[in-house]
Amino acid sequence: MQTSYISTAALRNAPRASVQRLQSELVDRTTEIATQRHADVGLTLGSGTGRTVSTRMDLALLETLMTSNAGATARLSQTQTALADLETVASEMLSALVALPPGVQSANTMEVQAVSSLDRLADRLNASDGGSYLFGGLNSTARPFNRYDNGPRAAVEAAFLAEFGVAVGNPASAAITPAAMETFLDNAFANLFDDPAWTTDWSAASSTNMMSRIAPSERTETSTNANEAAMRDLARGFTMIAGLGFTALSQETRNAIVSEARIVLGTAITEVLALKGELGFAENAIAKADGRMSLARDILSLKIADAEGADPAEAKVRIDLLTTQIEMSYALTNQLSRLSILNYA
Repeated sequence: MQTSYISTAALRNAPRASVQRLQSELVDRTTEIATQRHADVGLTLGSGTGRTVSTRMDLALLETLMTSNAGATARLSQTQTALADLETVASEMLSALVALPPGVQSANTMEVQAVSSLDRLADRLNASDGGSYLFGGLNSTARPFNRYDNGPRAAVEAAFLAEFGVAVGNPASAAITPAAMETFLDNAFANLFDDPAWTTDWSAASSTNMMSRIAPSERTETSTNANEAAMRDLARGFTMIAGLGFTALSQETRNAIVSEARIVLGTAITEVLALKGELGFAENAIAKADGRMSLARDILSLKIADAEGADPAEAKVRIDLLTTQIEMSYALTNQLSRLSILNYA
């Protein structure tokens, strides 16, 4: 028979190690009650952890896309508002041209309205969402449209002088015939609103619109730009009245300009409506994509909760058991600490 010796210190320290383990598990179970998720997902799921990591990555992608879609939707909504205002400005101008009576006083009033319309066109095309210009296309950081006085005026007046030999507003321009004005409007003047003159004098926007990824496998255009035909025609129609010395011309020549301006502005309004339709299609596509991704997000969230979720009731039972074991360990340690050979001497 062999006798082994166990020291009092060894007996006293053994429960301490057990208490540390129990306290660590108690923290884990408490965390599970608070989060309803396994305290150590990797330890609990083992080889299944990779699947939940992949699911979480898919969920993060959907949430990122839905957040970016919210920004794109806000940008599209602001752009639609600006286009609606441009439609109103053009319609008001067209209505005034249709009802324009003869006479210098009416011509002067019409010219003032056209100047105001050009200013409103610049204001709307230079609209910003706070971080980028709505009508800049890909070049969304640069102001897309020049005001009439900041470049376009000089080009228009230079073309007028080259064509007729008199300056805009000069009383001698009253001698310009309707036929000569029509030729100018169809050629030299119209060229001012085509490239390269347009991108030199009027616009700094990119003709390429922003493309947004609105779903994992879907992309669409989520902007427009100041180089669209609608913007060129709006500027052209307004400038016919505002920039050619309308009041100084003869009544017959003014009539020729008014006739051309009506056609141009009518076309511009149709083009603005088409742009609004395109942006509306993008808004609708985003709304449908968000609906699909919202359902997918809910499904992925349930899968993650099912794999990583902890049962609060089970955790509560385990906490009660652990608390009892810890109290028993403390009591045992206290008893062992009182053991002394002197008690048995």
